[in-house]
Amino acid sequence: MGKVILCVGREAEQPYVLQTLNVSIRNMEELCYMIYRNPTSIQEELFRPELYEYIGAELGMPERAAYLKELLHTHAGAKDMMVAIFCSTDYYSEAEIKAVLAEYDAYFQLKPVERRKRDADRMLREKRWQEASAIYQDILDSEDVLELKDADYGKLLHNLAVLEAHGGNLKEASKLWRDAYERSREEESLKQYLLALKLLGKEKLLDQELKFFMPRRELIEQMQKDLYLAREAAERTPEYRELERLRELYEQGKIKEYYQGMDALLERLKQQCRECMQL
Repeated sequence: MGKVILCVGREAEQPYVLQTLNVSIRNMEELCYMIYRNPTSIQEELFRPELYEYIGAELGMPERAAYLKELLHTHAGAKDMMVAIFCSTDYYSEAEIKAVLAEYDAYFQLKPVERRKRDADRMLREKRWQEASAIYQDILDSEDVLELKDADYGKLLHNLAVLEAHGGNLKEASKLWRDAYERSREEESLKQYLLALKLLGKEKLLDQELKFFMPRRELIEQMQKDLYLAREAAERTPEYRELERLRELYEQGKIKEYYQGMDALLERLKQQCRECMQL
């Protein structure tokens, strides 16, 4: 059975915009959730007096707002502000609060380049692909990249490869996955590299790399399973069915209709890609 959470304060009619995250909140639980999910990037918001004015006036929690303002005036740290906000509700348990504070401490013990990489990793998880890609590339182009351990360097390359593949550049992604594996020796990077070669139709190179890297039999079996599932899923998409229809038109000699349909399909796929990259 899940726990029942009783909301405190009230639901505000007007939202409050957390500027650093570009998201809106309307109650204390939503504020706690955004802090919990973004403890390192939200800290600037915790020092804005207008947030506590909003908590007092719009959320109907004047006593809590007064306490938070007092912390602000006595130059309390971000962690103190977080704890005071978390303790305003029962949204998170004591163990969960301690865990997120430990994550916060660990973040600021990292080197600046490691923090930037972690920020980009979070953006990738949130599907903020363009922002993540820009940070990854900026790190790679800087001398700071030399401060990364091989494991972290490999993970950065792996994630950048994911973004390249998402953008349709599978050739560049394959190179990055290979470099990632050379750095980190993570089997996931090797698997994605070999799958990319298969999808690119580079059978000769794939055979050479299989002999060179000699991956475990279990990894090969997983690759085969992934390919089967991907092909099965693709065959259920409207785009695949449209390709089948166009192929039939071509075989029937209806060349004009074939090219018109192909142009429309390509434009639709391009638009879908643009929309994904803007998320």
